[in-house]
Amino acid sequence: QIDMRSRGHISVILGPMFSGKTTELLRLHERHVRAHKKCLLVKFAGDTRYDKDCVATHDRKFGSGATLKATRLAEVSDRLLDKDIEVVSIDEGQFFEDLEHFVTLLAHEGKIVYIAVLNGDFTKKPFPQVSLVMPHADEVTLLKAVCECGLDALFSFRVTTDKKVVVIGGEDSYKAVCRDCYEKNLNVRDAFDENKTDVTESEKRKPASFEEKTAPKRLRIA
Repeated sequence: QIDMRSRGHISVILGPMFSGKTTELLRLHERHVRAHKKCLLVKFAGDTRYDKDCVATHDRKFGSGATLKATRLAEVSDRLLDKDIEVVSIDEGQFFEDLEHFVTLLAHEGKIVYIAVLNGDFTKKPFPQVSLVMPHADEVTLLKAVCECGLDALFSFRVTTDKKVVVIGGEDSYKAVCRDCYEKNLNVRDAFDENKTDVTESEKRKPASFEEKTAPKRLRIA
């Protein structure tokens, strides 16, 4: 006997920063809204760049319809698994630690699932949950941004020196680059970091100036 719930569908939209992933997610989601299907948008609660409640693109286009906020999909599982819900669209999917579990569960329940995810972090490493979801996808759409040199951009380069994997930001923190420009920007940033370290070390070794030696000591008041 065939389980009719297995007719669910998982569609993954992936690419670097500024490639239009959220725009495409909202476009697909809006089609189902207009078709009067029961739809839910899911927003990662930690992403408050453009709006704290709605899914929004970099150019301030907002998703319509019911939107859930969560840091883990388990937090909103009752709404997601509601038998009346037909379409679930998840933005910034790479940040949800339980993405694979719930995406496959939703598809098994016969729901259409769209997920917008980054194709890699700022070091070109895959996000664990994205790697786990990909084998389950019925459809994968790879989007490209435009590099500063004019070529297709497939990589997200972090312009700040923060080393944490998860740093949510926009143009102030990232830019999309091609393979060659990624290496060029990396070399420039590494050289800057090295020079900054050298300057810091030389400042530590620098003897106190005349002004510093003769400056009056500040009294510490208990």
